[in-house]
Amino acid sequence: MNIIRKIAAAGDKAIGVFSTFLAIAVLAFSGYVLYDNFYQSEAAFSSVDLQKYKPTVKETKLGFKDILEINKDTVAWLTVYDTNIDYPVLQGKNDMEYINKDIYGKSSLTGSIYLRTADPADFSSVYSLFYGHHMDNGAMFGNIEKFADANYFYAHRDGLLMTPYGNYDIKAFACLHTDAYDKKIYFDEISTKKDFDGLLQYVKQNAVVYANDVSTEKIAAFSTCADIKTNGRTVVFASLTTHDPALDAVIEEKQVKHIAIGHFSSGKNWALLDVICVVMTILTLFPLTSTGDKYYQFIYARKKQKELADTDKKTAKDLGRFKIKIILGTITEVCLCIAAVVRCIQTQNFRTQLVISGKYTYIFVSLFAAALLADIIFFRYRGKRPNEEQKSLEETEPQTE
Repeated sequence: MNIIRKIAAAGDKAIGVFSTFLAIAVLAFSGYVLYDNFYQSEAAFSSVDLQKYKPTVKETKLGFKDILEINKDTVAWLTVYDTNIDYPVLQGKNDMEYINKDIYGKSSLTGSIYLRTADPADFSSVYSLFYGHHMDNGAMFGNIEKFADANYFYAHRDGLLMTPYGNYDIKAFACLHTDAYDKKIYFDEISTKKDFDGLLQYVKQNAVVYANDVSTEKIAAFSTCADIKTNGRTVVFASLTTHDPALDAVIEEKQVKHIAIGHFSSGKNWALLDVICVVMTILTLFPLTSTGDKYYQFIYARKKQKELADTDKKTAKDLGRFKIKIILGTITEVCLCIAAVVRCIQTQNFRTQLVISGKYTYIFVSLFAAALLADIIFFRYRGKRPNEEQKSLEETEPQTE
């Protein structure tokens, strides 16, 4: 019997050590992911270094010389005034090339702003489609979704598209919500006037905001992911007209703001790290093994305190403080566990796509870290426990068959 008990105790201890290392590993990985998300989020903004390569409005092909040396796939520079949209535009061999690659050719979750491969790089087509990631912090095409609000739309309609072949003034005239399978916007070939007029009519009928006050002889569409539904898209349509030099003075006064706001992820989804942290928080309250031992300490301390109340007041007093610690620890862990579960129910939509981390990951990591810290403070490394003392006495007693 003693051998079996020792083996069980050793196995129990091994599982405890493993669970501790697992908890530390989860926290370390979560911290790395949060740091990486923050770094990628900040990197998504048009940096000061990149701005050095931005052509001036008076430059044409000569102004693109330096940035073309960085990446020969650069076809334009897009600016929407008073937003974070101020980026070079790339065009790859296919529409997936720059979805996760920056202008320097490096892998990047934020990708680049890019022109649809099927569209002419000199913007001679009547319809040009641009893609960009929706970053909740406002980077890349993160501001596009705001155009669904009429007040924001009318305050941010203007912009400039600079190309090696000439510059175009941009004026938004519509914003609509759709999905990634919309044939009219993404897949239909616009090769005749009938096709083009059909697209304009479709936009007018489905727009959430529409302004019928600009020339639409040549238009651009700026597409990004939307939070409204799975595979949802928000698209802003703008007219492209040959740049008016009279606007140059106004353009020079425009200052682009690069301020990170909000969270670091894009879209609504459920995050693997969030769920793992919730599970680990629950396991901190109810460990896979030794749950009985963890909470038996309170029962044993209360029993011993009564026994020693008259004979050993000092020990009885220590046991009283010991009970309070366990009560506080239990209440803390229960509250953190409830908070994690409730927040998980509120924020995780398991019908959407899975991502590694989400906009609420830092909350779940914090709750798990707090639960683990409470477990260490109130239940673990704090000297010899009363039940350990009792077990050692039991082990020294002669065993009878």
